[in-house]
Amino acid sequence: MTKTKTKTKTKTKTKTKTKTKTKSQSGQVDALGSVYGAWVVRDQEHVQRLHQMLPQLFETIGPDIPGPPQYTGDGLRDELAELIRMQDLPERLLRKEQIEAEAQDIIPEFLSIFEDTSGTSVNLIRLLVLLQDAGLALASHYKAKFDRPRPHLMDHGINPLVTPPNHAAYPSGHATQAALIAHGLAEVFAHSPGIVAEAFDVADRIRINREWAGVHYASDGIAGAEIARAAFSDLRSIFDKLFVAAIEDVHAYDPEPVPFLGHGPVRERQPVPPAHPIEQWSLDRLGISADAGNLTTGGAGVRVALVDGPVDVTHPTFDREGGGHAIDAALAATTDPQAWAASPAVHNADYPRAADGRMAFSSKGGGHGTAMGGLIVGRATADTTCPIWGTAPEATLLPVRVSTLLADSHANRLAVGRAILELAFRKDAPADVILVGPPFVRPPEGSYPAEWTAKTDMDNHLGPCDPLALAILLASQFVPVVIPSGNEGTSHISYPGAPSDFESAGKTLSDIRGCVLAQQMFEDLPFKDLAKAFSAAPDIKPDDADPFAGTGIILVGASKLSNPEDKTSELVPADYSQYGPGLFCLCPSDRDEDPSQKAPQDGRMRFNCIPAPDILGHGGYAQDPVSLVSHQAGEYGFGGTSAASAQAAGLIARLIADRRAAKEAVDGPAIRAALTDKLGGKYSPKTGYGDLTL
Repeated sequence: MTKTKTKTKTKTKTKTKTKTKTKSQSGQVDALGSVYGAWVVRDQEHVQRLHQMLPQLFETIGPDIPGPPQYTGDGLRDELAELIRMQDLPERLLRKEQIEAEAQDIIPEFLSIFEDTSGTSVNLIRLLVLLQDAGLALASHYKAKFDRPRPHLMDHGINPLVTPPNHAAYPSGHATQAALIAHGLAEVFAHSPGIVAEAFDVADRIRINREWAGVHYASDGIAGAEIARAAFSDLRSIFDKLFVAAIEDVHAYDPEPVPFLGHGPVRERQPVPPAHPIEQWSLDRLGISADAGNLTTGGAGVRVALVDGPVDVTHPTFDREGGGHAIDAALAATTDPQAWAASPAVHNADYPRAADGRMAFSSKGGGHGTAMGGLIVGRATADTTCPIWGTAPEATLLPVRVSTLLADSHANRLAVGRAILELAFRKDAPADVILVGPPFVRPPEGSYPAEWTAKTDMDNHLGPCDPLALAILLASQFVPVVIPSGNEGTSHISYPGAPSDFESAGKTLSDIRGCVLAQQMFEDLPFKDLAKAFSAAPDIKPDDADPFAGTGIILVGASKLSNPEDKTSELVPADYSQYGPGLFCLCPSDRDEDPSQKAPQDGRMRFNCIPAPDILGHGGYAQDPVSLVSHQAGEYGFGGTSAASAQAAGLIARLIADRRAAKEAVDGPAIRAALTDKLGGKYSPKTGYGDLTL
């Protein structure tokens, strides 16, 4: 399998482009017209299959999504009043050009995410068109079912900016289509969280613009987004061939017939062993090796929660002797959605509804979650298909899929925060350590109260405080919470790891009214210890030398080999690794990238990356898409502060196992204090307490 151009896939970025674009997209629409038309005949097979599978889609979505809209009463009156208020605001005119363009075609709004690139894959455009068609089919079904009148028919004070469609309002077709396209991009670009976050930003903007236009109630758009989330996993299966083609295109592979179709277990899709020997050089630097006698042990009885992207539970790195499994052997062997929904071993916050629960938890577009999980709990396969050892191979993994919840949204932060609190405080099989892996988008200043006074008006804020930061702060009193520092190379830790991210939570908890409102965000979680956590939450002081002292929050940066040809050379901070107050330690990871430099052709071994378990296909980190492991010497591979934090989480799992055996405290602050004593170095915002090792 050959590769025609280099793609940077080592580190995940959080930067996104301007979320609101006001320029006309009409030229782009005209240019795309020929592309849309050229594939109509060829894509009829996909369209026909879509319509054949609609009954199954509606069965998967279920009878409760969407619930019926309000046709009368205070709820309807409130929605109408909000639309009347919005049409009198200056912002409506600022959005007018955008609204008119989106009324004609929404696909160019998503393609504008890639406007700085050389072009967009034809297969990607074909996929987006089919997802748009699917959204129309789904929305049309529910519009006929609920037959809700448009807002201007219910209140003649509403003056639409565009001609209202002559069909029912509920659910919004634009919102359904836009959300499906965002989910499609999240699958194809699962390796790029910045693109994923912006895709959902665009979808939200399109949804909300239909309210500004005066043609939809807010509940219309919310219902459309719910339908899209519930239907997407099945649509992934229906359009599998085109998803594979689009993923292949965006990773710039020469097209060749490869066994990547379908969603069966990895072993059934013919992976091959790596062509060159794998050397886990970072394990040696961490103090883990066969010579030390600790390569195959460590972390026994410890549960490591991984809040991250999709994970392929069928990957052999998670297999254990005697039919055991690092996650859940029963789940690895079944697609039954009810079994997946009921299992405490996994949590799919992205796609809780799917006809195939196993497929809905995995991805062909990104291997980040699988790589992270393997670096923590992986065990080398006997047949060398994946000869990777995790840093805690006796631990178990509790993966939580949150890859569609990265965008700036209070609802997203609340959903991820709830998942973290459930992991930390549930009675049965709670997590012993939590790794929060993805780069979420930091909420804008002013989203939450900076101070609490008698004049604090909650109508001006999204909530009493950031629920994700609050959940991390509360959970860290009971279990250590590991967070990567980020890969932008700046002197400010990425979200949600900077001390300033926790300021609003601390100030809210110190105010009686604020604390009550904060507790109400999670009041339906039935955990006794959660109430204790609210009353005992530490105050984060960003100006302190180590602002997270006294908590269980552990921010991990990356170090690199000073000489990539020598795996024993000095470890130094990686230039891409973000730093600043709050950074706790460094762990080994990949080199700094320099796209201007060509790969050397001298045949020497270089330790460029962290070898890691990988997904099968073009969306992973391995240069060979039929390999289940990425290589240490590739021009691209796995790394960044993600790889550093995964290895650190495994080392922490080892420490927890050892301290538990010695009957010592294993709560978050105790583990962080023990690690501080073990490292013993002088604190620096650039390196924390130094390199973490055994």
